[in-house]
Amino acid sequence: MGLVGSFEAVVLVERHLFALIDNDPGNEEPFARIPGNSAFLVHEDSVVVASDLEDQLARVRVEIWDSAPGRPVGEGFRAIGEVASVSFESGRIQLVNLMREPAGDEYALAPGPYRVCVWAGSQEEDAQEELEAYRFFERFVIQLSP
Repeated sequence: MGLVGSFEAVVLVERHLFALIDNDPGNEEPFARIPGNSAFLVHEDSVVVASDLEDQLARVRVEIWDSAPGRPVGEGFRAIGEVASVSFESGRIQLVNLMREPAGDEYALAPGPYRVCVWAGSQEEDAQEELEAYRFFERFVIQLSP
């Protein structure tokens, strides 16, 4: 028991926002409601996350657990928001930016309700990044469990 799957992507964050969405085409606009900075909001089969940095190329890992997850591996992670419940009825989830453009591949998981925890790491600098606006970034871990 424990971690049963995960996926990672670099997500373009604009206006502080990105989301993990259910890819059911009938779902409403995930960004119709937005959380305050350093928080997340469950809305219409999606998890909308608001970061401290307005614009960045965030490093995001989604973890699927079959039991209660623990603190993410790595230093400096802090929980943001409160544990919430979200449903992914289609069984297909994906990370997206504010324009709903996908970041990485779609991931298949068992349909149904999940408890969600979101963790944010401290800001880091990518000295190799040519664009000043994206030089600093944050790491996020979104944990899903039954």
